[in-house]
Order: sequence, then structure tokens, then C-alpha cells
Amino acid sequence: MYKITQVVIVILLIELISSMKNPERINDLSIYNYELLKAGAIEPKGWIKEQLKRDLQEGYIGKYDDVNPTVTHDVFIHQNRKSRRRVGLRKEWWSGEHEGYWKDAVVRMAFLTGNKNYIEKSQDWIKELKEITQNGDYIGIYADCDKSGCRFNHLRGNGELWTTSRLLMAILAYYEFTDNKEVLKMAEDAAQLIMKSYKNENYFAVKERGGGVSHGVGFFENLEWLYRITGKKEYLDFSVKLYQDFNNGKMRDDDLTTLELLDENNLFEGHGAHIAEGLFVPEYIASIEESDRHEQAADHVMIKLNQHLTPGGAMRADEWIKQRKGTADERYEYCGIAEMVSPLNKMISFTGDMELADKIEIMTFNAGQGARFPVLSALSYLTTDNRIHIKHSELIKREHYDASHLAAACCALNGARLMPYYVEGMWMKKADDNGIAAVLLGPSELKTTINHIPVEIVENTNYPFSDEIEFKITALKPVTFPLYIRKPHGCKSVQVNSSEDARVNETDNLVRIEKTWNKNDVVNIKFNFNIEQISQPASKTVKDSGVYFKRGPLVFALPFEDKKKTIKEYRNSGFYRYKITAADSSGWHYKVNTNDEFTYEPSSPEEKLHPWDEPIVKLKGTLRDKQNKKQDVELVPMGNTIFRRVTFSVSHK
Repeated sequence: MYKITQVVIVILLIELISSMKNPERINDLSIYNYELLKAGAIEPKGWIKEQLKRDLQEGYIGKYDDVNPTVTHDVFIHQNRKSRRRVGLRKEWWSGEHEGYWKDAVVRMAFLTGNKNYIEKSQDWIKELKEITQNGDYIGIYADCDKSGCRFNHLRGNGELWTTSRLLMAILAYYEFTDNKEVLKMAEDAAQLIMKSYKNENYFAVKERGGGVSHGVGFFENLEWLYRITGKKEYLDFSVKLYQDFNNGKMRDDDLTTLELLDENNLFEGHGAHIAEGLFVPEYIASIEESDRHEQAADHVMIKLNQHLTPGGAMRADEWIKQRKGTADERYEYCGIAEMVSPLNKMISFTGDMELADKIEIMTFNAGQGARFPVLSALSYLTTDNRIHIKHSELIKREHYDASHLAAACCALNGARLMPYYVEGMWMKKADDNGIAAVLLGPSELKTTINHIPVEIVENTNYPFSDEIEFKITALKPVTFPLYIRKPHGCKSVQVNSSEDARVNETDNLVRIEKTWNKNDVVNIKFNFNIEQISQPASKTVKDSGVYFKRGPLVFALPFEDKKKTIKEYRNSGFYRYKITAADSSGWHYKVNTNDEFTYEPSSPEEKLHPWDEPIVKLKGTLRDKQNKKQDVELVPMGNTIFRRVTFSVSHK
């Protein structure tokens, strides 16, 4: 029998009492349709937890200080950097960015997997920061002096808000996992110092050719999160002020300014990672300040983004988007994948738009898995959906599978942040009726309170490799609330099996199940996904027109065998740069006759913990060779491949 442990009950009750005693908490959730849950409320299970465990213990992320010295400079401890003074060949703020990414990833992965060694490492990091901030509120990388280039005194390019924002993501995650109020105060003090320092100044008015200043959009994530934790309206007020400054700024990356967004026909132009980082900001501001201008600008964000998405779900950007539309032959950056999940989660919380969850799943399960090794020992900085070779001769080798990456460590580090942020968005609370929603699907366990009653929900599934999900709901005492389950990827045929006293309603994108929940209640869901052939325009490897195959969240590809060779080991760490070539390209020029049928071969009933090591689901059918003869093929999930064909030209014969 499934039971709520006494420890869990105590934790939940302490959490409840603490929130009731906090007089500063303003229970105004009017900017939200759904509310993101506290870190630690959602525990990954099944293959997701197993991937996080292996990535942390066997992959490079837990040992990144042995792989790449960029995270060993302790810039937030030494606080000795000055803007526009390079360290070696690197901008002064890059190490701060990298250290923030690294600590954010490790903190989240440690607590999500219960890894005691890395939890202790996280505690040590926080202890060091506490010691530094005892005599001041500053959390940042810059020196304390009166000269230009020191903290809050930058005449040109800098990474002031950006570096602080990345470390604050780790600090706030640590606070929510541990409920350590001193850590929250440390984060608040640092944010308040920034707000005070730029109260009468425009941070974004500093003109520079580089992207350090415009990366400051990352601070909006901190402001929204601090508001969500504390309810203090001052964080919303400063968000509005900061976005006004952004609109009036002189920085390089301005695609998310209101003026640029209002021009619907002018697609995204600038640095992809910047757009991914700040994607939610226009919707956030529109939720705070209602105006037609803000709402129209926010609407145009997704209208534009949709033009740039590849079949695998990534935003086309070989650093720059250049107004180019997304196809299976366009390159995309791993930072643009990982950095987009948190903003999209926030956009769901503001709008309730569940189609955004479809985008997260497609990107995470396809482009996100198809650009890395099954265990995170290397990933590809720049990738394409269709891929039969890697540019090994490129000067900064961005297409290589690499544990470090010469261009910058950001993508390697962001590879470890993708799944923790996916977990963040798996469950959300309905802001207006105490309902709980399964948003991003997959094996998980939720511990929360609803109407002051501790509730646990276990989501048993092998999704996206299975259409079936079992939800086990256990409430400490009987409690009535609606359980919302997202209907993913346009699935119209959904089978719902619940108790007779449950009231079940369906909308276009949600199943709503309301009842008085007790112990060991069960809801079973089955999605009957169809195999889709999705049309694509002509591109580099697709003449005239093409299609790709999708079933549910999974995009399927024709795989090609590869040969791997290690060509550089990093600092005797056991992690490498790889040279990978296709062993055989036969079938690369196959076409598809859209009248030829494919069948779905589901996974076996046994639980599969390593579904990205070897394909456990397939599509079987035929493609056409150059003579238009049928060739039997098996298409596998894109995330199971390195070399692959995703989009096929259409044979009209």
C-alpha cells in the first residue's frame, strides 16, 4: 500500500505554517494562470531520474572542474574582475556565466537525484558565498572600487546583471530545496542591491558590440522567481522599469524590444541564446501591465519563434538567427535549447497555453537528446536535424561532440540544465481553483498541499515511449480538487479510466477530473497517437518539398551507423573531444512516397531506464530509392541518433 511518510507530512506542515506566518507574502497571483511549484516538490522518476543520475555521476558535469578551468576561477568569491579587461582570450564575464551554469546544474541534479556527495558540494558553495556576503550584499564578479570597470560602474560592455543572474538561479534553487531562509535573504539582498543601483539609471544604455549587457535579460528570471516566492510587488515594479530600460537601450541584441516585436513581418535576427533567455519577458510584462501594445508584442514572440523552429523543435541559430526559417538542414545551438525551457515554463504559467508544453517536449526529446551522448560525456555545440557529416575542419569546432568546446563552455554546461528545467515544469498548480496540472509528461512524483491537505501524486509511465500513464493520488485526508492532465500534441482520442464518482470533462487541450480524493485513488490515461507526416518546404537536402514523421512528441529519423575516435583528452579527466564519421551513408537520398504506410512498433511492457542508449520504439515502412524501388526501413527516435535523415524529399512517382 502506498503511504505518505511521517517525514513528508512534517515537511509539508512546516512549509504550510511558514508560509502562513510570512506577513510579507502577498497572495496575489493575478499575473499567473498556473503557478510553478517549489523546487523539490517534483521528483523525477524512471528514465528521467536515471538520466540525471548517470549525467551527474558518469558524465562530465559533476567533474567539470577537472575538465575545463573556466569554472575554477571562483570569480564570485574573489570578486576581482573589471569590465572590458579580458582574461586570456576570454571576456571577463565568461567565467562567471560558466560558473553560474555549472552550479545551477549541479545543485538541481544533486537534490533531484538525492546524491549526498553533490548535495554536500552544493552546501559548501553556499557556505562560501555566505561568508563573502556577510560584509555586503553584492553577489557578482566585479571589484569594489571607484574606477570605471568596477561593480555598477561600467561605461561600456560588461556582464554585471548576467553573471549575477546565473548564480542566483542556483542560489534560489538551493533555497527552495532546503527552505534555508538565510539563503533566500542572501538572494534578496543581492537583487535589492541591483535594484537600488539601477533605480535611476538605465543598465541597458551602455553601448557595446558584444552581448554581455543584453544578456542582462537573465535578471528578469530572478525577479519573477523572487516575486513568486515572496509576493513583494517591488519585484514586479522593477521588472517593468527594467523592460522600459531594455526598450530604450543601446545594446546589440534587441529582438525582444517592443518596437522590434510589433513588426510581425520582421523575423528574429540576433543571437539565438539571448532570445531563448528572454523569451518570456514580453509575456511577463504583459501580465503585469495590461495594455494592447504589450499584449500584441507578447503574441508576436511565438508567431516569430514558430518560423525558426526545426522539426526537432530547436530554434535555428548558428549563434545568429539571421531571419532564417527553421528546417532540418539549419544549424542550432545547444544553449538555445536548454535556455528556452525555463522561459517557456514561465509563459505557460502566465497564459495557460498548453501548446507551449508541446514545444518543450518536442525540443527536449528530439533536438535536446539528439545533440548529446546518452550519458552526458560530450555534446554537439551546433547541430542539424539532417546530418550525415560533422565539420571537423571548422576553426572553433562547434559541430564536434566535445566535453569542453573551444568556442565556449556554455553549451557543454547547458547540456546538464535541460532535464532539471524539464522537471521544473512537469506539474503546476492552477492559480484560481486549487487544481493541480500534469503539464510536461513523464515519470515523476509530486508532493504538495492542496487546500492545506498534504497530497502525493505518482505518475507511472514510460512516456514518451509509451502512450499510457497511471496517476496514483494519495491525500492525507479527503480533499476535493480538479486534476488536470494535458492532452499532448493534438491528441483527440484519449481514454480516461477513473472511479465512478469522478467528474470528467475534456477541452481541446486538457482532461479535467474532479472528485474527492482519498488514499490510493488511481486514474489511467491512454493517448492514442497517430503517425503524422508533416510537410516541410524545400531546403538544402530536400528538393521542392518534403515531409518528416512524428508520433506524439517523438520525431523519427532514418539512422546511420557511426565511427567514433577520441582526438583530445581534457586535463587527464577521462573526457574528450571526438571525431565522428558516418560508417555508411547508404539510404541518405531515399525519398518518401506519402501513400506508403508506416506502422508503429511500441516498446515492450518492461520498464526501460535507458531509452536513449538503444531505440525501444520504431516506425517500420518503406522509402524509395533513386529508381523508385521500395526499400524496407526502420525509423527510430531522433534522440537515438548522431547521423540521421529526418526530412525526406517527396517522390511523386
